[in-house]
Amino acid sequence: MAPYNNNDSKVLAHQSTSVLTSDASSDGGNPTIISHVHFDHMSHTNSFNDCDNDNFGVDQQLFFVTSYSDFDKLAHGPRGHTAKHTLRVYRFLTDGSLVLLHVNGEGQKVINPAFSRFHPRLNVVYTCTEDIEENGKILAYKILSDGSLTEIGCVDAGGTSTCYLTIDRDQRHLIAVNYWDSSLVVIPLSKETGEFAGPIQNVYDPRHGQAMIAAAKKHGGVNHSQNDESTIAQRQVDPHSHALVLDPFEGCVAYVPDLGKDLIREFWYDKREGKIQFEINKLPSGLSTGKPDGPRYFEFHPKFNVAYVVNELSSTVAVFSIDRELLSDIAHAAKNNQPMEKFKGRSTLKLIQSIKTVPSAFPTQMNTCGRICVHQSGRFVIVSNRGHESITIFRVKQCNSQNSGKGMRGTLSQVGFFHTRGETPRHFQFDHSGQFLIVANQDSDTIAVFTFNLTSGELRFSGNEYRVPSPNFICSCPMVDRYSDEDDADAREKVGKTFLVSDNYHDHDVRSTIPSTVVVDPSKKDLVDELESAKKEIEKLKRQLSTLTVETRA
Repeated sequence: MAPYNNNDSKVLAHQSTSVLTSDASSDGGNPTIISHVHFDHMSHTNSFNDCDNDNFGVDQQLFFVTSYSDFDKLAHGPRGHTAKHTLRVYRFLTDGSLVLLHVNGEGQKVINPAFSRFHPRLNVVYTCTEDIEENGKILAYKILSDGSLTEIGCVDAGGTSTCYLTIDRDQRHLIAVNYWDSSLVVIPLSKETGEFAGPIQNVYDPRHGQAMIAAAKKHGGVNHSQNDESTIAQRQVDPHSHALVLDPFEGCVAYVPDLGKDLIREFWYDKREGKIQFEINKLPSGLSTGKPDGPRYFEFHPKFNVAYVVNELSSTVAVFSIDRELLSDIAHAAKNNQPMEKFKGRSTLKLIQSIKTVPSAFPTQMNTCGRICVHQSGRFVIVSNRGHESITIFRVKQCNSQNSGKGMRGTLSQVGFFHTRGETPRHFQFDHSGQFLIVANQDSDTIAVFTFNLTSGELRFSGNEYRVPSPNFICSCPMVDRYSDEDDADAREKVGKTFLVSDNYHDHDVRSTIPSTVVVDPSKKDLVDELESAKKEIEKLKRQLSTLTVETRA
């Protein structure tokens, strides 16, 4: 097992704004192209598709909301009401309100759908069911602009309590994670239609065939919603995979948080064959303090060589730098059919920070973390707290500081804690503009809409709240004119003709809402000139404001 910090023997500890090392890697000079269209070759769909969906040309924004219908089949214990129908589709309006368009999924047929994934190129949404005794199901629906759903496929998930879905960068495989038995499975997809192209073609079992030790809740096992010592002891007697995210650079390394063993596992994913082939490394998901962490989700930053892990049991976010060179070496070896064993024990991750998601005096055992998300701007990281009943907003450091004590690019500082107006915020979702946040309060049977300040990161309740029984997931489905495979070449050619206009000025507090990198069509030179003129005007106003401030102090 690789240590959490190979080159630093210092004793590390949680701090409110802790920075643990001073050498987080950055983008390495590679230009960042910000595009508002999900193209076939872009792999960010794996880690951000359920988070931002920052598309232009969106005809309308739909949200696909799922609910629990049978609590006895779950490892945890919801306290709300069971749903008679588990699937709902809403239209999102620009004032932050939602219109219910469609209700589907009889509760005893589509049981406990709990994670969903919108296809990056097609108007298809996938959802998986959560059951600790019988294998989960993965269902595919074609979704129309009126919110109607047509089931186009259903496959066995190959394991119990299915909790996460990923689509690989070639959009030819869907990878599912099963929490209860920890298995990882790969299912082929039709690139043309998004339908399942067959049953499971690959299974990886981290338990290597060993039987589960812990019992299910209704057979004397513990309620996984709790966070006391006896519950955690049972939760962590077995491995429990909770997510799988492919690296957005090469698409060949799969990162799997193992909540049961406090580990992040790094696998080689054979993207040509659609197989999870080899465990390259495993490393602690946090500071290794001797107390449980319980890694739940893993997210990449959209621009920096940084990733974030939310630790459910310790209420912390661990920040890791990414070794891009090692990722490139692994991808090169895979392309040339070289053995992966030479990478065994080498990690692409290095821990650089750990930060709490709840106030320092709040009892950790009274909270478990839900979701983590990187805002599409790259300037904020957002986490939900179940127990503290809040959303925590962190500001992302945009520049490396000369003073190492002030942090490095990608590290976090707290903005604040915002109550969700409900209980157990299991999930949340931004609209495609990034200016509204919709929260699923599982145990109070509500979803609530908040406005998000793009400059300060503050949340405000919009006044819009809706009754939904035991909501557990909100999937963003921006309805656009989807292009076919034949259109891919034209789309890529258009992207290739764009160029970057970079702003060399860096506000260390990153309080400006003007993006530092903009994609501009060369045929629209007038817009470029207008943008440069606006930036000069902003700089002039800043200088005037600075002069006024000095005169006032004098």
